[in-house]
Amino acid sequence: MDKVDVNPDVHRATEADEEQVLRDLYGEPDADGIFRGEGS
Repeated sequence: MDKVDVNPDVHRATEADEEQVLRDLYGEPDADGIFRGEGS
């Protein structure tokens, strides 16, 4: 058991949510759910 990660934050994400990053870069997705970045 000495190799088990006991840090209480072990379940927290360390990277930003991919969908949120795409929204920040390209705006809202189109009707098909594709981030096209058109008109930005």
